This record gives sequence, structure tokens and C-alpha cells, in this order.
Amino acid sequence: MIRFASQSAESRELDEALQDTFPASDPPSMTTPIAATPSEQFLHQGTAGEVRLYRVIDARDAAEPFAPTTAGGRWTHPGTPCVYASLSPAAALLEYLVHLEGRTPEKLMLAVGAIRAADVLAETNPPSTWCTLPYHEEVRQVGDAWLRSRRSLALRVPSATCMDEGNLLLNPEHPAFAALQLVALRPLTIDPRLRI
Repeated sequence: MIRFASQSAESRELDEALQDTFPASDPPSMTTPIAATPSEQFLHQGTAGEVRLYRVIDARDAAEPFAPTTAGGRWTHPGTPCVYASLSPAAALLEYLVHLEGRTPEKLMLAVGAIRAADVLAETNPPSTWCTLPYHEEVRQVGDAWLRSRRSLALRVPSATCMDEGNLLLNPEHPAFAALQLVALRPLTIDPRLRI
């Protein structure tokens, strides 16, 4: 990996965090319908064994930047509480833009959180329909089953907006959810050229 002298410590940390994501040597688990395995080997743990997560939110939601939604999504049925987050600021922005309806709000925030790496499982064998539209029942069943199991605070899943990125599902009913730390909450301006 090439590093420039002017590269910030935060950029280097992000590069290291993404360096070993989804290694080809990781065999799919066939032992459970969830097919999730402990993720410590996949995620950069930093000096404190933490994983950073990111969300782009409307400034009106700044009081609860990681509030669960029951709207449903690719991995969960409507009515099922879950928090969708990303493993990089860029992935969080892509996820926000792809789900945006109407005009881009003027006041947006980037929320940065941290959880223990040990609290993350990785979905290593997603259904073949995981990245197609409309969302598929079997994909939502994977997320719903994981939420019901309370096996971990977070489940790492691939991003459909960028295949080399990753997202996290957070279970608000898991006991470790209270330990989710808000690291930063900063204003975010989206370049208008990103909207078509």
C-alpha cells in the first residue's frame, strides 16, 4: 500500500481498517442459517480493539444519530428495529444518496461511532439475491434471524452500492448496544455534482 507523507492519521487508520476486508481465504460457514462468523479477523481493531462506523444523517436527527429504524431495508423486514451503518465515510455517503428522495437537505451531519470488534459478526455466505432489487425475502430473513438470535451487537454485510465496501447492521435490543460510543458528529456538505 502506497502512503503519502501528507496522509492524515485518520486516513491511514481507515486504509488499514479496509485492507483485509472479506479475505478470499475465509470459507463460508455452513453450520447455521445465519452463516455468520466472528469478525475480529476481518476488521481493524485499532489500539483499543474498536471498529468505527459511520452514518450520514439529517441535522434534525443529531440528538440520536444511531437511532434504530423500523422502516425495513435490504436485510430486515419493515417493523423490525435495526440500525444501518457503514464502515467508511464514503460508504455512508453512498448509502445516504442512494436512499435519498427529493432534494438534498441543506444541513447534514456525519456521525462516527465506535463499538468493540469482538461485538461484530460477518455474514460470509449471503443469499445469491442479496444485491438485487427489489429486496428479497430470503435476504431479509437472514437479517431478521440474526436480530432475533442476539448473537452479536453488529452484523457485517456487503454494500450493494459499492461491492468493495461494507455495512453494519446494529441490533438495538442487544445488551451491548448501550456501549455504542459517539466519537464525532460533524457537519457535512454534499457536493451538488453527486446528484443527477
